[in-house]
Amino acid sequence: MKNVIIFVLVLATLITGFVAAKSTLRMSLQGIEGKTEVITRGDLILPINATGVIHPVQRVEIKSEASGEVIEIRKRAGDRVKTGDILVRLQQDDEQRNVNRATLDLKRFSASLEEARINLKQAETADLLSAEAKVMQLQPTVRFAEFQREKFMDLPPAQRSAEELLQKTTTLDTQIAQLNAAKAGLERAKLNIPKAKQTVLQAQANFETAQNNLADAEKRLAKTDIVSPIDGIVADIKTQIGEVIQGGKTTLTGGTLLAIVLDVDRLLVRAEVDESDIGRVLKIAPPWARPGHDGSVQMPDDVGNAAASMEHLPVITVESFRGEEFTGVIERIYPEAKTLSGVVTYLVDVVIVSENRARLLPGMRADVRFTSEHASNVVLCPNEAIREGSKGKLGVYLPKEGAPPDEHETEFVVCQFGLDNGNYSEVREGLSAGDTVYTKLPAKRDKKK
Repeated sequence: MKNVIIFVLVLATLITGFVAAKSTLRMSLQGIEGKTEVITRGDLILPINATGVIHPVQRVEIKSEASGEVIEIRKRAGDRVKTGDILVRLQQDDEQRNVNRATLDLKRFSASLEEARINLKQAETADLLSAEAKVMQLQPTVRFAEFQREKFMDLPPAQRSAEELLQKTTTLDTQIAQLNAAKAGLERAKLNIPKAKQTVLQAQANFETAQNNLADAEKRLAKTDIVSPIDGIVADIKTQIGEVIQGGKTTLTGGTLLAIVLDVDRLLVRAEVDESDIGRVLKIAPPWARPGHDGSVQMPDDVGNAAASMEHLPVITVESFRGEEFTGVIERIYPEAKTLSGVVTYLVDVVIVSENRARLLPGMRADVRFTSEHASNVVLCPNEAIREGSKGKLGVYLPKEGAPPDEHETEFVVCQFGLDNGNYSEVREGLSAGDTVYTKLPAKRDKKK
């Protein structure tokens, strides 16, 4: 057994030494022979990279308009819901009492309104006619009393007595006073008409307020069933069975928060684009996304149509699904800069449109790659191969044609380059697909030609 162990250890040592020697030899040969790469054709993209967080397009916080005790919770976090699905149910007793009170108030104000209308009709007809009749009744008696006194005064002095003169004068004054009182009563009757109209208006307002209060109470009674206002996924339920909820009509905060529902069918990445790149993003953004547009162009509701309007869609990647890509459409560019620790960025909303978007969840960190420039089917040269020649021009070293293979001789070719994505550059002149270039020169030729 001991011999077997010794044999295994010796074998492992030999294998390790062989691998190390082979690796060292390969590195040595690379240093002597250099490294080459074959020129190919392909697409070259000049990207703008940004990071952000995935958000739902719609996040709804659901508060209760009704008051009552929670008696049932039908949905939990993570459940998918449709518009109108019941999330939470409340005990209806409190809201039913509110409906009963509102119903009684409505009946009371209805009776007050009817009484005010009757009083107005009475003021406009019976009271006014009665006052006018009283004035008309007294006017002839005053004229008759005046006639009697004037007739008495026309008698010879011998036929007039002081007592009878006093009687005639008193009767006239009494009739005049009664007429004046009747005229004042007529004015009061006329003034009572606008007062009665105002009373009707006030009673009408009270009646309509009672109607609205009853409608609100009935609405809150109906809303003891708390439902989802949108299609989506329940993010959280903020209550529990037995908790007493205060309705939005009775609290300054607008009611107790019961649930949060997310529209996960429309997700977006709110990306932070560096100020040095925002100009290029504005250049490739669709009209509806650019700040300051007049609103005549809107992003299509159909995300497929929105995607079709863009030549190159932003590409989104997340840590959760490495190697998988998602695509989006620029929806909005925010005009106000965000500054943090001296770094200025602009927020850009990118709506995710690819079919695999259902795999994503709100809150995930995401990387967004915008395509600012693009070249299709061009000759691509690795940047490691690009060097400066003796005359200051850029080019590449190729194996010298016709030279012995073991000599590893090179020749310099001047090239014209275009777009550069940091790894590869577009070759506009000087190379063709299939050419071999040195990315690392042989040891004896690692100098300018």
